[in-house]
Amino acid sequence: MPLVTILLEDIRYGARKLLRSPGFTAIVVCTLALAIGATTAVFSIVNGVLLDPLPFNQPGQLVAIGVASSTPGQPGPISGPDLLDYQKRNRSFTGISAFNTGNANLTIAASRPLRLSTTEAQANFFDVLGLPMERGRAFIKGEDVKGSAHVVILSDKLWRSQFSADPAIVGKSITLDGSSYSVVGIAPPELAFPQASDIWLPMVLEDWMVDPANRGAHWLDAIARLRPGVGVDAAATDMKGIGAALQAEYPESNATIRPVVEPLIDTMVGNARTMLYTMLGAVGFVLLIACANIANLLLIRASTRETEMAVRTALGAGRGRIMSQLITESVLLSVVGALIGGTVAAWLIDVVKAFSPRGLPRIGEIAIDGRVLAFTAGLAMLTGFLFGLVPALYTARPELSQMLRDSGRSSSARRSTNRVRSMLVVAELGLAVVLLVGAGLLIRSYVKLMHVDPGFQPEHVLTFNVSLPSAKYRYDRDRNRFTDAVIDSIEHLPGTRAAAVALSRPMQNVGMRTSFDIDGRPKAGPTARLLTAVLPVSSGYFQALGIPLLRGRYFTRDEDRFGLPPVVVVSEAFVKKYFPNEDALGKSITLGISHDTAEDNKTSVTSRGEIVGIVRDVKQRQLREEPYPAVYLPHGTFPESDMSFIVRSSADLSTLTGAIRRRVSAIDPEMPVYEVETMTGAISGSLTEPRFFTFLLGGFAGLALLLAALGIYGVISYGVAQRTRELGIRIALGATNERILRLVLGQGIALIVVGLIAGVGGAVVLVRLLASVLYGVDPRDLATFIIVPIVLAGVGVLASYLPARRASRVDPVIAMRIE
Repeated sequence: MPLVTILLEDIRYGARKLLRSPGFTAIVVCTLALAIGATTAVFSIVNGVLLDPLPFNQPGQLVAIGVASSTPGQPGPISGPDLLDYQKRNRSFTGISAFNTGNANLTIAASRPLRLSTTEAQANFFDVLGLPMERGRAFIKGEDVKGSAHVVILSDKLWRSQFSADPAIVGKSITLDGSSYSVVGIAPPELAFPQASDIWLPMVLEDWMVDPANRGAHWLDAIARLRPGVGVDAAATDMKGIGAALQAEYPESNATIRPVVEPLIDTMVGNARTMLYTMLGAVGFVLLIACANIANLLLIRASTRETEMAVRTALGAGRGRIMSQLITESVLLSVVGALIGGTVAAWLIDVVKAFSPRGLPRIGEIAIDGRVLAFTAGLAMLTGFLFGLVPALYTARPELSQMLRDSGRSSSARRSTNRVRSMLVVAELGLAVVLLVGAGLLIRSYVKLMHVDPGFQPEHVLTFNVSLPSAKYRYDRDRNRFTDAVIDSIEHLPGTRAAAVALSRPMQNVGMRTSFDIDGRPKAGPTARLLTAVLPVSSGYFQALGIPLLRGRYFTRDEDRFGLPPVVVVSEAFVKKYFPNEDALGKSITLGISHDTAEDNKTSVTSRGEIVGIVRDVKQRQLREEPYPAVYLPHGTFPESDMSFIVRSSADLSTLTGAIRRRVSAIDPEMPVYEVETMTGAISGSLTEPRFFTFLLGGFAGLALLLAALGIYGVISYGVAQRTRELGIRIALGATNERILRLVLGQGIALIVVGLIAGVGGAVVLVRLLASVLYGVDPRDLATFIIVPIVLAGVGVLASYLPARRASRVDPVIAMRIE
């Protein structure tokens, strides 16, 4: 008989058998739909974020270039002078392009200005990416030179939302920050690099940006395209040689700096890779537990089909033919579960997109595409084969069929089947332990993060950002005039206790780091440079955020001006590192950054100052960071176009927002206020990623716990059903209910103990993968490894107790009648 005909017969017969057991079929299909749906959803995320190639020409040739130093941490941006040297000296790239992200205000007709995310990039940026424009053209050589015409490229999203997808916009002008820019192109919709950019502008490298004196100022990100035949490792070796040469030529700034080359996709996904693969492994464990549970159900169902199998064997069906039929039924169940699971996966993907953490890269590319469908189809076939194989092997055993023909029951075969079912439950318990330990570690890590002291008092604090257009606020005096007016106006609002402005507020990934020298000490050697973070803030900053003063004083509002005797405030970590055995107050420092004067923007003035105060360390970027030395400069001496305002108020912060917008609008009607947020909200927002992954893994662990409990319950219940006659005889001969209860409960406890031992051993090995994402928790945390087995043991004992109690209440008379 042709194989296709046999397969069709098996499918028809299997479908009829499954339809005759609607309860059993529904339980299996629902379990599979949930497990396969969850697995498909997580794979869709991994596929969209990690596996899908970037939407550029030959994306494997794209790399990111950064610098690393002897100080531990992620590779950081590069300086302007280093960029020029990398571009001139490399032999590995067809092009290197630098870029920097920022903000701009778009003015359309009479409407209020719209705040946009911008990317300033060198003219070869899109050539390096290898991505043509949807409409118009990319930048051309010379458009990133000072004095060239103002041009701009719009994102597809901005083009559609603000310009109604009008193709005629190409060639027309728009107003950004008060200046006119000609639209030369519309980016394709798949371009999401850098993430969330609304517009791209040519980056003009001013003379001071590439001045050798500013070689230590690192602020540029860079991408490059490898030459054909050049790999990442070879390019890294080439750049390492360039870095060594720059170290020898410029030891003051580059002695501890080395260039780093890594695939662009790695830079984009960052730390998300570890957690996403962890989630995929976790949901794979859930799927395996589901398979073990279904295999147990099929083994139970096989006991009701003993006569059927015996008859089929007697009629000449071989072992292979019976196994084929049983596995076909299993795959049929899995396919139906996968079809429903696809709907579950689509719903879960929508949930993930809605609640995904800020900054999760490539979130818009998560979808059920051809690769995901192929994965789901393969998963359905593999899953059906896996959970159907063991029942098929034991049901189609020749000796079982012979025993069934002889007596209608086989105690030895059933004992063997029971051993297999017990082994499956042990495997379920072991996998559940691993998941629960992982979830427990993440929960403890998250709880510790929630209780980290940020170094300031976030309650009753509101923050908002503004971006001053350079055409209107060209000089320092103009920017200072605006900030003074805003602070004065806000201070007169009812309930305001303090108001201030800063380059950035805590929980923002913004700021500067630079080298510095301590006046009166010999300059540090090239390999022992002194490094610090630099934060320009106004005089009321510390009061607005409630940052405690440890010694000395804050700088005053009168000192917050250019040209006055310079003063600075430093952090506790700064003092501990650089003044461990002496008094830092009264000492002066000279920073490795300079600032143009307010009038001509030509004369560069080095930032320096006398230390007048020491304040508590503040978590500036994220809660899990270690305290980093920080220097606070008076904002008036270093005003920037982008700034954050901080307001401490006893008024209702939700009503304060409208009042602030009106006050800013009264000062400058064209100035949009954006990113209005409470500091408690900002701290909570910084925890979205660990919270998201903790809840996700916790959900998988909870599902695994439920499935494991159902597995224990099923094994013990079926064992009680098999031993009903034996238990009746024991009771008839005088066994007490308590003795029967202990007898049956002992069977479940034995399974639990073995499963816990296996699971703890596996957890000790596997949870080390979480070490890089944990905060303040050791991967071998004793409390977690004690609590998880206790919880799982309690659930398992409860699942065993229910059938054990039923067994202790068996009526001996009824039991003796059972054949």
